[in-house]
Amino acid sequence: MAWTSRDITVAEAARYAGLPRASLDVIVSRAKDCEVLFSEKRRHRRWFSQRDICVLRIAFELERAGRSWLMALATAYDHLEHPPDPEALLVAPAVIRRGCGRPRIISDRDAGRLLFDVSKIVIPIGRICHDIIQKTEADLVAV
Repeated sequence: MAWTSRDITVAEAARYAGLPRASLDVIVSRAKDCEVLFSEKRRHRRWFSQRDICVLRIAFELERAGRSWLMALATAYDHLEHPPDPEALLVAPAVIRRGCGRPRIISDRDAGRLLFDVSKIVIPIGRICHDIIQKTEADLVAV
């Protein structure tokens, strides 16, 4: 299955993302103006790719950490052009203010060397995306 091939249904996307279907519906409806970043609508059905599911899941994690929904979506989208290394971590300042720096991806082996002078959000972006990719590909093989 290709990273950007949009052939996953809403129900499958919710299951792969580890979210209840109703939660995914709410998330999608909250971002009507930028839905092209994480799905495609064909006729009356919505379709997702592996990348789309990862963007939604990482955005969900960023929102839980205090980001606005649109900021969370943009950050996730910007960092998921390609599948991340399975050990990658997304490190972002906990509070957004001038000069605090942009979120970045690092290897988990480098996490111990980070200088934590301010609070940070650390999301295991690689593990989350790797799990989603494995689930989608396992279901494809099972069919």
